[in-house]
Amino acid sequence: MERWFVFAALAATLVAPAPSSASGFCTAQWAPVCALKDGGEKTYSNVGCAKADSAEVVRDGQCGDPTPKPTKTPIFCAETYVPVCADKDGATKTYSNECFAKADDAKIVADGECP
Repeated sequence: MERWFVFAALAATLVAPAPSSASGFCTAQWAPVCALKDGGEKTYSNVGCAKADSAEVVRDGQCGDPTPKPTKTPIFCAETYVPVCADKDGATKTYSNECFAKADDAKIVADGECP
């Protein structure tokens, strides 16, 4: 049985192509960058898409933007139900947990559901 695993691992490395250092993974994330491609600037949705197109990233933000806007780091929250009451823009709302409230830039005002 152990020999089978070694053989399978060896076969997978021989069959799978090695990733190129110039290639990237183009995902659906929106974190625009301006990159050079074929002598001109082009806006890509993120660094991975620019690398996948073999473009050289020159700055964050869309091409033509005078000042690039900082992108918010994505927050991944677990789907656990430990409700909190939080305030956003003067209105209170119940969030399923503290993480979702923080991801929405809300200020937690109490543990538990809002009244």
